[in-house]
This record gives sequence, structure tokens and C-alpha cells, in this order.
Amino acid sequence: MTKKERPRLDPASARIVGARKLLAQLGGATLCFGDPIRVGEREVIPVARVRAVGGAGFGTDRGEGDSEGGGGGGYLDAVPIGFIDAGPEGARFEAIPDPEAPVRMLKGGATAAATVITTIAGARALRRRARLGGGPRGLLGR
Repeated sequence: MTKKERPRLDPASARIVGARKLLAQLGGATLCFGDPIRVGEREVIPVARVRAVGGAGFGTDRGEGDSEGGGGGGYLDAVPIGFIDAGPEGARFEAIPDPEAPVRMLKGGATAAATVITTIAGARALRRRARLGGGPRGLLGR
């Protein structure tokens, strides 16, 4: 069969084929590793962390309204994390320091501390209520 003789796809199948073509064009590992840059006898290869999230939805209602559907969205994020330095003596990975790492660690630590404190406070409140004969109640004390 030639291209012109291929059967026509229904809209849902055409969308799936289109999504597969888009993913193939994104290139897998080429998203994480940039083109090598040659400097004398050395090559430098940029490296990035890539995150992708996506979703889609569709619907068809062949009833009186003869409805169609649609919807979709996605997110693609790439952050440089380092480079590979390759030369005559070998290759090594050099990380690029992340200036926001200490802030993220501080936020994570604060969240963990708040979780522990509220868990301990809740357990103490339940024990105190049980000691006073109130027994466990709902979340709002009713």
C-alpha cells in the first residue's frame, strides 16, 4: 500500500498517531544530552534533567446532539545539571551547583518538622480525651 492508499483513520486513532509522532520527535535521550562541543582535543556534552507530564481526554456522543470532545495539556521542564568533559585522559561528569538547593532543603525540613509536631500534638490530645473519659470523637469534637 502506498501513502495515498492507506485507509482513513477515525479521529481518535489519528490523535493517537499524532501523539506518538510528537513523542518520537522529542527524541528521548537527546532531551537530556545536548550536542557535543569540541574545544581542541576535548569535548563537552551538556546534561539536563528533563521532566514531562501530559494528559488528554476525549469523548463522543452519537446521540441527538452528535457531540464530539477534546482536551489535552502538558508540561515539559528542562534544568541544566552539569556537563560531561571528555578528553584524551578520559571522561568525567561535572555537576553545576544548584543555587536553590538549600532553600528546598529548608522548606522540606520545615514541612517535616511541622508534620511531626502536629502528629504529636494530636496524639496527646487523643490520650488526654481518653483519660478524661470522653472517648474518641470526630474530628470536630462532636
